[in-house]
Amino acid sequence: MSTAIDSIRHTCRMMIWSWRFIATWRKSYIGCSLISMLQNAWMSITSAYLIGQTTAHAATGNFEAMLQTIGAVAVIVMLGMIVMTAVNYKAAAIKVLGLAQIRKALFAKLSAIPAAKADSHLSGDMSTRLSMDAERTADFFGSMMTGDRSLAAIPVSILISTVICIVSQPLIGLMNLLFGLISIYANLACIRREYKWLTKRMGIMSTLTQRMLDMISGIVVVRMFGLTRHLQAKYEVDSSSVYSHALRGARYNALRSSSSSAIQWGAIILTLVAGSLFVYKGVTDLGTVVFIVLLQSQINNDVLLMTNCYRQLQYATISAVRVKEVLDLPDEQIREQTVQPDPTAENAIDMRAVSVTYESDLPVIKEMSLRVRNGEKLAIVGRSGGGKTTLVKYIMELVEADAGSIRLYGHPRERYSQETVRALIAYVPQNSYLFDGTIQDNIAWGNPGASDYDIRKAINEAGLREVIDRFPDGLNTRVGESGSQLSGGQRQRIAIARAMVKNAPLLLLDEATSALDGESEELIQQALDRLMEGRTAIVIAHRLSTIRNADRILVMENGEVVEEGNHSYLLAHSVRYAQLYRLQYA
Repeated sequence: MSTAIDSIRHTCRMMIWSWRFIATWRKSYIGCSLISMLQNAWMSITSAYLIGQTTAHAATGNFEAMLQTIGAVAVIVMLGMIVMTAVNYKAAAIKVLGLAQIRKALFAKLSAIPAAKADSHLSGDMSTRLSMDAERTADFFGSMMTGDRSLAAIPVSILISTVICIVSQPLIGLMNLLFGLISIYANLACIRREYKWLTKRMGIMSTLTQRMLDMISGIVVVRMFGLTRHLQAKYEVDSSSVYSHALRGARYNALRSSSSSAIQWGAIILTLVAGSLFVYKGVTDLGTVVFIVLLQSQINNDVLLMTNCYRQLQYATISAVRVKEVLDLPDEQIREQTVQPDPTAENAIDMRAVSVTYESDLPVIKEMSLRVRNGEKLAIVGRSGGGKTTLVKYIMELVEADAGSIRLYGHPRERYSQETVRALIAYVPQNSYLFDGTIQDNIAWGNPGASDYDIRKAINEAGLREVIDRFPDGLNTRVGESGSQLSGGQRQRIAIARAMVKNAPLLLLDEATSALDGESEELIQQALDRLMEGRTAIVIAHRLSTIRNADRILVMENGEVVEEGNHSYLLAHSVRYAQLYRLQYA
């Protein structure tokens, strides 16, 4: 019993927590709940009483009184329908508004957490929390809580009906109270056991969502590598787990329904037997017995409805916990800006003894010191896993260092706000992300305040004009999800145009041409050369032909710089760079 009480307390805590999303409409919410309580109790008791009186009048042959009573019942039902139509509409509106607030809060949180934290969450799991879990959390303040058959109204109706039963006929009323308590206990016991399997099932649902996203996003890889059956097998395993957990939960739900029905009919039969004896002995009349039987039936139905609502609240509780886990993630610590970047500073970047370690406890960057002169073109090469991308992420403040410091344009980075740091940097990765919009939209994201002239200039310098002219809709051509309607070269040129529009002084290129064919690479390289003019640039390169003209080249291995110089010097005097060059051009 204590476990059931703990479960109820947990549900209540999550319910109270969720009410923050309807703070603006809290008075309306409370008003709907109060009206639901009063209307439900009034309708149930008055209708039962009048039906009992109708039966009594029919038994005595008083048809005029019977017709008057039937008319009163009709009026009460019509009034109740009018009132509850308005209440249910308001309750639905509050749920929709509350759901919008939940999703707005989740979206705001995703934009506020550190990028590294967002990367650690699978997109399928996060999608489930943003959609299904948000929807179910809103059940806390939906019609289930404010409707005419809601948790706000049903307990009041049960209490008042039970008191009236006891007052009308104490023995029958107390007997019905006992049956009601047994029914509540049996229902809660079943729900508690069902809750365990429900929690497991909802956790696996996120995995199923991720499987579907993998199938959709990676459809080309799936088909070309013959992974369809493999992914289907994984999906079927997870789906079987969901089915197994759902089946076990359904077992307890079926037991709950059947036990409630058995208890309900047992109470009604005993009430009819006892009531018949009392009528026979003249203790009470037929109308009172019918009234009590109807009340008893209503109480039993209300108990079942209440436990059904509570069961739905278990779904809402689990989802609210998952929503709360996201909203409780720590925000990125916003820094106050105390200085302005110095565009005339000798060094654009000055790193000193920087070390970065991931969860494996193995340092990815080892006490690295690096100075990049203002306007310098610096290239970084090396085998995979050497720390090149981590270095770029550290400069962009996407990973934290265990030790060391960095200065940007003459000042420590921590003296700038994050917004200023990001305004200083334009980034073009190997696989540039495009938003599901038009070509113009994706270019303009580089600088939402860019003029049409700036966008046209970026298009021309990125070599996009010829590409755009091929499309019937030109700049208004939709690129599809992640740019799926475009080729790799077209996506990269849009990303370069986006970086040009941003017009940042520091450019970071992370293998921006490595995934392209020779012809596309040459076109993209020309666009990148135009992009780097007048800017400080750090270029991570796989193909050494793209960095021959770099002012300086670093060779990284195991998080350290092992060789340094320009192309000619390294080719003549180095070991690793020369080896990499021979591997590509021998």
